[in-house]
Parts: sequence; C-alpha cells; structure tokens
Amino acid sequence: MLRQLPLALAFGLSSALLYAAALSGGFLGIFLAYVAMVPLFAVGLMFGPTALLAAAASAAVGIIAFGGLFPGLLYSVSHALPTVLLVGLALRNRTGSDGQVYWYPPGYMLQGLALWSGGGIALIALSLELFAGGFQASIVAFLQAMVEAFQGEGPAMMDAESVSSIAILLPGIVAWSWMIMTTLNGLLAQMIVRRTGRNLRPNPRLADVAVGQRWAAAFAAFALAGMLLPGDLGLSAINIAIVLAYPLFFQGLSVIHALVAHWGLGPLGIGLFYGLLILLSWIALAVIAVGLAEPLVRLRARLAGPQNT
Repeated sequence: MLRQLPLALAFGLSSALLYAAALSGGFLGIFLAYVAMVPLFAVGLMFGPTALLAAAASAAVGIIAFGGLFPGLLYSVSHALPTVLLVGLALRNRTGSDGQVYWYPPGYMLQGLALWSGGGIALIALSLELFAGGFQASIVAFLQAMVEAFQGEGPAMMDAESVSSIAILLPGIVAWSWMIMTTLNGLLAQMIVRRTGRNLRPNPRLADVAVGQRWAAAFAAFALAGMLLPGDLGLSAINIAIVLAYPLFFQGLSVIHALVAHWGLGPLGIGLFYGLLILLSWIALAVIAVGLAEPLVRLRARLAGPQNT
C-alpha cells in the first residue's frame, strides 16, 4: 500500500481538479467534471479499496481546502462515497467448488447504484418536508427561479403549469443522469485499467445483468404508490420508482442484445437499435418494460446459446 499511496493521492487530486473544472464554465469544463470519477474508479479497480479510500479522501480534502465545506461534502456524496461503494462491490468474489472465480454480478452493482440514488431522493424529500415548504413546493420554486434567471426580461419561457409538470419527474430525471454518468465513468475506468493489464476483475458483461422478481415487485409497488398517494408522498414514491427502473433498463438492454444475436443481425442491428434509442427517447420505456417482464418470461434463457452477447 505504501508504494501505491503517492499514485493514489495523485489520482485523487486529479479527480478533484476535474470536478473543479465545472466552476470555469463552458463545455470543456463541464465535460472534464463529467469524468471526475474516472481516476477514483481506476485507483480502486487497479489497487483495491484501501488505495481508493486514500484517493477519495485526498480529493475531498482538496476540494474543501480550495472550494469550501459544502462543495467538499457534495463531492463526497455524489462522487467519492458512491465510487467506494461500487468498487467494493465490484471486487467481491468467491471461488466455487469447481475452482472457478465468481465475481459480484453487474445487476447487483446497478441495484446498489439505484439504492444510493433512491436513498438520496428520500433523504432530500424528508429534509425539504421538515425544514422547507415541502418537497414539490421546493422543486417548483427552484425551477421557477431557474426559468426567471434564464429568461431575463423577455417573454415567459414556461408557464406555471408546465413548471409544475416538470417538477413531478425532475428528481428522478436528475438521478438517472447521475447514474448514467457514474456507470459510464466506471466502464471507462475499467477499459483503461484493462488496457494496462492491472485490472483486478474481468469486464462485467451486459449479458450477465440479472434483476430478480423482488426488485421488479419493488418497482411496481413504488410506481403504484406514486399514482395513489397524494402530495409529497406520491411525488417521492414515483421518483423512487423512476430510480428503481434503472437496473431494469439494463436488463432490458441485455434481452435486446440476446434477441439481436439470435436473429443474426450483428453489430449493424445493435447500432441501429441504439441510434433509434438516442433519437426516440420513449423507446427507453419499452426497454424498461422488457426488463420488467424478463424475470417472468425468461426470454434470455430460451435464447441462450453461443450467439448470445
């Protein structure tokens, strides 16, 4: 660990610098901040949790020293601690009776990421309910302030009804954006580390993403509660349901990959699908529905074969 400590600290400080780049504004600064988790993931996936803790601590201390306590706490909650959690899960493994090493399933890692986001939404909702004007009222007020700041003296960009409609789904949308960022950072770090030959675990495969019936049932329960419960309780439930849909989305993607392989469409079919997914965002809802049905239908098991991806 002593030999790895200088490198771990350097990676941590590089993460802090990338995170601080957002303060400069502009596209480049935002892009650099978007990949601020990559150095942390890389340290953990190369050297393990102890080195990652040192890197995360150095990054948080650096941000606190130069930016203040609040930015440091925000970095810790949104970057450092989730990375420590996910790397800890990623490096868990066991050796079976057959002598093969079995690594922590990628579906469980996605569930851990979703639980972190869902817990964050629940904590924020409770805090706003206790110390502010309520969850929904606070989100509406925030959105309204943002609209007024951007529109200046010009005509209204959005009426009150539109602001209220967006506020209903905003926490879940923000959580999805953060989870996608975290997932991409982890995958990019694993790709970099693997190229150096220092990866502690093999690459997780999309085909191995499995989300069980209990998770699907929890998603359905929160979605139903969101539709039935009034006020802030319903708002919290529906946004937690949105977060719980994240692992189901990847399970749906796994089924799509299996179908494309089964039909022999190859990379062209995969590319066409993702192109449509980017252009037509509503397709994501269909993918989630496929992932939700998979524990019952078990389509991948029926299609399993050498072509499955």
